[in-house]
Amino acid sequence: HFYKRIKRKTMGAENSKAQLAQLASANSRASNAEQQVRAFQNLEIEKKKYQEAKMKELLSEPWRKTAKSGWNEEELLQFRKEIMAYEGPESTDIKFFNVLLLGQVSAGKSSIINTIETAFRGDEMVTNKAVAGGADKSKSLTKELRRYNMREGNVQFWDTMGLEVESEGLDIRKVEMIMDGKVKNNATLEGTLDQEFVREAPKIKDKMHCLIFAVHSRNFAALDENVLGKLKKIRSAANKRDIPCLVVCTAVDLVCAHVEKDASKVFYSQDIQKMMTMVSERSGFTLNMVFPQRNYVNETVTQLNINFLAMLLFKQIVKVSRDTCERLIDDESDSD
Repeated sequence: HFYKRIKRKTMGAENSKAQLAQLASANSRASNAEQQVRAFQNLEIEKKKYQEAKMKELLSEPWRKTAKSGWNEEELLQFRKEIMAYEGPESTDIKFFNVLLLGQVSAGKSSIINTIETAFRGDEMVTNKAVAGGADKSKSLTKELRRYNMREGNVQFWDTMGLEVESEGLDIRKVEMIMDGKVKNNATLEGTLDQEFVREAPKIKDKMHCLIFAVHSRNFAALDENVLGKLKKIRSAANKRDIPCLVVCTAVDLVCAHVEKDASKVFYSQDIQKMMTMVSERSGFTLNMVFPQRNYVNETVTQLNINFLAMLLFKQIVKVSRDTCERLIDDESDSD
């Protein structure tokens, strides 16, 4: 009986230890669960703060006035008519205005072409004429000089490699040759240019009439200084040739939640105004040469307000391109 009592006590102690271990494990699981709940709650609080920060109060007056501000189908149709009226100067062989697209890698150069094409055509579905996007956001998807015609709009967009650090991407000498009309369509831009794609005696119709620098609205502040230096050198080369340059800030919907919901709020957004001022100051472009743009990226069906914003940009592009053609013709006449 003595040994039985000892055994019962021993078993009881062991059972108590097991119960205590189970209780400790349960408490640990409960503690972990509480920590996970608190972590989730904190994450939700941070998300809410972020959304509130993005949803700053809109301005009562637009920070930029535009000739058309109705953001409706009627004004879109009027845009198309006005743009189609811009043609090459009479008594010339200029059928298309040449617009060169440059910019940082993954800034949305090809998407600019697709968005403007979509807006101008007025179709229900988004076009994907220019190949956009890539798995590696640090490297340029485009490797050749590619021409995209918008026949009714009298414009040819020329897409290029992205501007990377000094030793990579598109070099400035090639950009100067493209501006001068010396590089033909489909020329490979990596390495040495194939002489088959070099034009020895370019005409005005072959030269670039407008340059667009595409920058990503959310990433421009962190843009590498070497890439920024390239941009400034190219702008200097364009100025020597009297070619106008515009800066297009893409992905503005990632900067302002209001614009993410409705692109027509773009000129009432404090965040976008602040971002564009920063781009202007860092790039050296005056603010009236910097334009906000929301591209079609995830959408397959068009939205009126995205189209309207694209047409505001497109009309400016066509206007300055025609002005360039007239100046080039005048310069050519003066040299005869």
